[in-house]
Amino acid sequence: MSIGGREHETSDNTSDHGRVYKCLKAATIDYRFRPGVQIMVGELAERLRVSSTPVRETLIRLQAEALLETTARRGFFAKTLNLKEMIDLVQMRFLILKSSIELTLGAVGKSRKGGAKSTPAASDSVGAAASACAVPSFAASLPDDAVQYVEKADEAVVALSQNDVMTRALANLNDRTHYVRMLDIEAPERASVARSMVGKLSAALIQKDCAAAITILKRARDEHIERMPALVKEGISRAYTSPSWIAMPSRADANMAALRKPMIAGRVTFTQR
Repeated sequence: MSIGGREHETSDNTSDHGRVYKCLKAATIDYRFRPGVQIMVGELAERLRVSSTPVRETLIRLQAEALLETTARRGFFAKTLNLKEMIDLVQMRFLILKSSIELTLGAVGKSRKGGAKSTPAASDSVGAAASACAVPSFAASLPDDAVQYVEKADEAVVALSQNDVMTRALANLNDRTHYVRMLDIEAPERASVARSMVGKLSAALIQKDCAAAITILKRARDEHIERMPALVKEGISRAYTSPSWIAMPSRADANMAALRKPMIAGRVTFTQR
């Protein structure tokens, strides 16, 4: 199942808990709930044709992932795009990528200082850095493909650090900024810029040029932050004017039906929007 084309996997895709989590997480990431609307457990359970338990547990989990908001004694509420939060998330995303590159290429540089021989681990990291951004390209007409293209490249870079905490943090940051990056890359020229940025980053990593790689990331961060006010404004407008996901039971039924299809080669068959 995919809302907005983005896949979200859990350890259990066959149980009600797994299916509900995938469905509602995708809806929150794409801001399919009207901003600030209260999310009622019973109503969602009816729409998704499950008991209230997996719905309630999913909402608790999504709140812990900062994808929903809660109010004491009132329940769960859909988030509203917030400019400061989005800028903070973009800044944090940059810092994680920067640290990962420094950890990987910095270690290689130290091993070579004074003519020291690189360790096998350092050599392996260099080899991984050279291919970290070698992810499949995308069709220029599909903004979600372009966003996932950049996300996969960034995740490959962070994986070089072998730091599980940073890897999980980046995945959450990607989820929380996915919507605004989708809006950003809808313009054809932005998709081209994204492809170019990943290519330049890959080249810098191949050359083991830590400074150049960080400069590329810093430029992308600064340009994204400069566009953020307009992106947040547009995102809020769309969220208020588009039909709320909760008011679309036929869509929910279709999504859940897709998740109930037999698994193929250990993966769920996804449907595109």
